[in-house]
Amino acid sequence: MTRTIVILGASYAGVPIAHYLLKHTAAKVKGFKVIIVAPNTHMYWNVASVRGILPNMMGDEKLFLPLAPAFSKYPSDQYEFVRGVAERVDPSRNIVEVLGNDGVAKTIQYDELVIATGSSFKADMPFKNLSSTEKTKDTLHDWSRRIESAKSIIVAGAGATGIEVAGELGQEYAVTGKKQITLVSDQELPLTSKFKRDVRETAKKELERLKVKVITNAKVTSSSSGSPNTTITLTKSDGTTTTVTADLVIPTYGITPNTSFLPPSMLDSRAFVKQTPRLRAEGHDNIFVVGDAGNIEDAQGVHTDAQVVHVVKFLEARLLGQDEAQVPDYKPADKVMFAATLGKSKGAGQVGNWKLWSWLVWLLKGRHLGTNYAAAFVRGERTLAVKEW
Repeated sequence: MTRTIVILGASYAGVPIAHYLLKHTAAKVKGFKVIIVAPNTHMYWNVASVRGILPNMMGDEKLFLPLAPAFSKYPSDQYEFVRGVAERVDPSRNIVEVLGNDGVAKTIQYDELVIATGSSFKADMPFKNLSSTEKTKDTLHDWSRRIESAKSIIVAGAGATGIEVAGELGQEYAVTGKKQITLVSDQELPLTSKFKRDVRETAKKELERLKVKVITNAKVTSSSSGSPNTTITLTKSDGTTTTVTADLVIPTYGITPNTSFLPPSMLDSRAFVKQTPRLRAEGHDNIFVVGDAGNIEDAQGVHTDAQVVHVVKFLEARLLGQDEAQVPDYKPADKVMFAATLGKSKGAGQVGNWKLWSWLVWLLKGRHLGTNYAAAFVRGERTLAVKEW
């Protein structure tokens, strides 16, 4: 009888896990099938979305890579792609109820389940996959048009995405005097206090060098559209408020895990899946959790990649009937690993207690934002960090 591994999600976790099982594990053990369930027909290289959201900066062919050609090499009795989203998981019966993009419901029985559904930005911002590849493209293009027509733009939120978007806008528009760009941070400096102060100061300095106005200790608490501008209310950390006007506000905060289809008992208070050191859902030996949906580490690509590399060892041992205890527990990163681009030629980053040089961030990330190896990733030839997969 065929054993079924269902992978929910086709992005930075789901794609390399599926390729590994089909390329390597299938050669060692027969009689299993991989089913990917995802609403997107293309891999969205959202690492580059901070640049791709600007008009005429990056073509769709670099941001959206078709998945079907990359998996066409696998036999149909070993691989299937179901285009849709999980509506409900019933761990007691080992089933996933899926709503297809065509509106047709389907129930899939699994032996092993991999939850790799990732996360979303609030307000349907296209820094992550939306409900379909078409929807993601359309929304990205719409924001590009809005950015093109705006003369003044506020970037709300100064986390990694916020400072990268502000940097791209600053280099393209503010430093040349074409548009007014403002970044609003709810802390005294961009980024959070988990990063070294000099890293955060570098981010602020580089943004200001690009003529981005940085407002600190404030949050965008309301906005009202008018003509010709939108009025934005900023609430300072001391409770006082002030108003500013701009043509456009770009929200870059509020990541939420894509886990609404799971039983509440599997989730923590923030709606992340409760994840064990063996990258399983607590209390469920045959359900694995990888990436942003899990609570073992912060939502970062570097963490997702490390979990991918580790979880395939657990899956393979399980499929081969080997002693899984021989595979060591996953150890979450014990040091900060972070790099953010600030325009096309600068950046800020940190590894452990070491502040990364700006030019090194440019060399490793800023030049291409990973688009130079995205196609190889989709083909299953590598992960984000592992060059031979």
